[in-house]
Amino acid sequence: MNADNVKSPAQLADEARGTAGDAIDTAKNFAQASRAVGDDAFNSVKGSVMGSVKDSADDAKALGQDAASAARSYARDAKQTGKDALDTGRAYAKDAVNAAGKKVADLKDQLSTARKQSEQYIMDQPVRATLIAAAGGAVLTALLVSFMRGSDRR
Repeated sequence: MNADNVKSPAQLADEARGTAGDAIDTAKNFAQASRAVGDDAFNSVKGSVMGSVKDSADDAKALGQDAASAARSYARDAKQTGKDALDTGRAYAKDAVNAAGKKVADLKDQLSTARKQSEQYIMDQPVRATLIAAAGGAVLTALLVSFMRGSDRR
């Protein structure tokens, strides 16, 4: 999957809502246009022969059926887009959870290795380890005292 073309679940859901809205608007417009054509046809043949009226009514009916068919098609497309957005969102969430789990497992391994190395160093050189710990404690104490004095001056 190309990183430039990846959309977030929210973007996909917005796109699906937009497509559904477009489908509904188009179907409404098509139905209104069909009705207008039917009304025009009816009005234009009011005074004519019944056969001509029947033909116009049939044309209007066919146009209405076309509008209904188009609306169903747009609804199917919107439904499919929504399903695709949902599937992509689920896959995105699953990948994120898997990646986070892998990072946590890697961190646990690194911490375990560091702990084992520290324990081994302490066993191999206990005096040096004690001196390093004491020096680290002294540095932390000096920083803490410096911080505390700095906050008293304000």
